Amino acid sequence: MTDLEHWAAVTGCQQAIHGFYLALDGGDFDAVAACMAPQGVWHRQGRALQGPADVRAALADRPAGRTTAHLVQNLVIDPDGPDRAAARYMTLVYRVDAAAPQAGPLPMPPPLSISLHHERLSRTPDGRWLVEEKRGQRRFGD
Repeated sequence: MTDLEHWAAVTGCQQAIHGFYLALDGGDFDAVAACMAPQGVWHRQGRALQGPADVRAALADRPAGRTTAHLVQNLVIDPDGPDRAAARYMTLVYRVDAAAPQAGPLPMPPPLSISLHHERLSRTPDGRWLVEEKRGQRRFGD
């Protein structure tokens, strides 16, 4: 793998991971589902969600008044060729649950959790990086 391929993989994976959380925190669950490979697995809350349809269905069950912020930190991408990579990072998560969606700034709660994540990603023929497997483990929080 050339230096250019290496850094293209690193940047592409970083963008894919940040895009996933931006869509999740923005409530765009179709965009979150589109981040998953067709057979990709997201190990989430004790369940293995397989593929975009499972992810979309699980997120549809989120409370309407839930607002989240996932802050991605310490992101390290380890390319395994130009089309495959592994990622490791932490998330600092804030969450507010209200009866209905809120407009404007919300009150600042204490952090909900800090989690360690591991992902495997692959690049499609059209150049998009998709999640093959996503798993996280809480390090701090209830």
